[in-house]
Amino acid sequence: MKFIIEYGEPIGQQKLIYIEDECSFFMAGVLDHIEMELIVNKISLAVFENKIINVGGFCGLDKSMKSNYQVPDYTSGSLRVEHHLEYGFAYGINDDDDYEYPVYVNVQTGWVCIGDPEKKGNAVEFINNCVAVIDDSGGFVSLWLKPERLPDIS
Repeated sequence: MKFIIEYGEPIGQQKLIYIEDECSFFMAGVLDHIEMELIVNKISLAVFENKIINVGGFCGLDKSMKSNYQVPDYTSGSLRVEHHLEYGFAYGINDDDDYEYPVYVNVQTGWVCIGDPEKKGNAVEFINNCVAVIDDSGGFVSLWLKPERLPDIS
């Protein structure tokens, strides 16, 4: 699979929240159509018409993940996926199904990074407060999420 950024496309306006009791990210709003899901750790990226339209799933946060990494500069747009996958299933974005991307939390800015915060790429805000960094070959680098409020992990 390959990710494609389309700058200038309108972004999703869903609100991202972190449900502390469930250790999970959630976006309000009913999803009528999902063709498949792409999985980053235990975070689901819902796909409809080859476009990422929703983000949610388990992501426990704790003080061992605290960092000072900053979300990269980004531009608004859409995040599309080019694939030959069968609809109706969930697929890991890493070829190794057991691989877990590292997670970093900047409690000062409120951003959570899943992936490599130092590797460069092209960054797009595809849903309000959801930024993906994609390398020049269309590969996943990192997912940055900023929920309305983080849990206290001090």
